[in-house]
Order: sequence, then C-alpha cells, then structure tokens
Amino acid sequence: MLVTNGGQLIRCPVSGIRIAGRGAQGVIVFNTADDERVVSVEHVGEAEESGGAGEEPGA
Repeated sequence: MLVTNGGQLIRCPVSGIRIAGRGAQGVIVFNTADDERVVSVEHVGEAEESGGAGEEPGA
C-alpha cells in the first residue's frame, strides 16, 4: 500500500510489480501530481480470520 501527501492511496499485489534488473531505472507503480509525494509505503498481509485490526500476530 502506498499513500501520498495528497491523500491518494493505492493497494496492489507485489506479484503485479515486475522485477527490474541492475541496469533498470526503477519501476513506476502509479503516477502522482508534480507537487505530490509518496509519504508512506506499507506491506499489508493477508486478512486474518479473527479480523482484529491492529493486533500483533500471535497475540
């Protein structure tokens, strides 16, 4: 999940992002406005059956 300072949020599976070689210039996941920046990147795991938001695994 990526979040911008403009409030834009995108979730995409990691498998949807291709692997870039050493000579590559990076991978574009999504475009932002000229004055907008990505401020947070977070890995969101599979949904737990308990549904307890914010719980630590194994708690």
